[in-house]
Amino acid sequence: MQSTQQIRRQIQSTKNTSQITKAMEMVAASKMKKSQERALMARPYAMAALGILESVSESVEPKKHILLRKREVKNLCLLVVTSDKGLCGGLNSNILKEAKKIIKKEKDKNITIIAIGKKTENYFKNKNEVCAVFNAIGDTIELRETLPISKIIIEDFTNRKYDKVIAIYTNFISTIKQEVKVKKLLPITRRSIEETIEEIEDKQEKEETNSNNIEYKFEPSAEKVLCDLLPNLIETQVYHIILESNASEHSARMVAMKNATDSALEILDDLKLSYNYIRQQKITQEISEISAGVAAQEG
Repeated sequence: MQSTQQIRRQIQSTKNTSQITKAMEMVAASKMKKSQERALMARPYAMAALGILESVSESVEPKKHILLRKREVKNLCLLVVTSDKGLCGGLNSNILKEAKKIIKKEKDKNITIIAIGKKTENYFKNKNEVCAVFNAIGDTIELRETLPISKIIIEDFTNRKYDKVIAIYTNFISTIKQEVKVKKLLPITRRSIEETIEEIEDKQEKEETNSNNIEYKFEPSAEKVLCDLLPNLIETQVYHIILESNASEHSARMVAMKNATDSALEILDDLKLSYNYIRQQKITQEISEISAGVAAQEG
């Protein structure tokens, strides 16, 4: 049986742990709110840009632009987005598990990794070819900060280094729910544009968008407009992916720290109960010994 001194140490240690997790929960909640606002604010712009691109693409044949051209997939690029830090539940492990599943499925292809986040870098550095690493992106990221990622994807696909580019990240749904998403970035298809629009618009916006039949006039031509829009689409999508991942990370960390705090408080209650039980046993034993001693002297 543990001594009261050992239990007191455990109680103090558990109190310290609960204070740390509570502080981390509050920090994550603050960051989560900011990240959620940025992700939600960016959605209408992304949806409008994709809607225009969808209309333009109807007027242009796929072979008109290299980013639209499908070809036999021999070289596959995976854009894997995780966090730099842990303590966010199963968020990172779920992403890496999905990436591992795709690698196993596509084992006949040459696979290259673009690692976003230290967790991705550490996981893949000795397993697959990591061609680029982006860490410490930050919570208040701007579009210009994600342009180097988009540039690598566009240039390498254009130069036929990759035949297909897939992004694996966590999509923010709500504070308590995030899901792993696998999205094809290149080559761009009409279906991939439609899926992205459906992903970021809510039901009401979707009905309003579908009810408005907008006709566009292209100058100088639809082909020229499309050539300018397509790189911007990739840039917008990559930025959107990072924003969704940031919001998901802080939400998952807040929930994980809240659960850790609750668990620490439950353990604290159990330890206090054990401490009081042992202390009461000692008091009872001492009283019994004193009573026995008094009885012996009287006898």
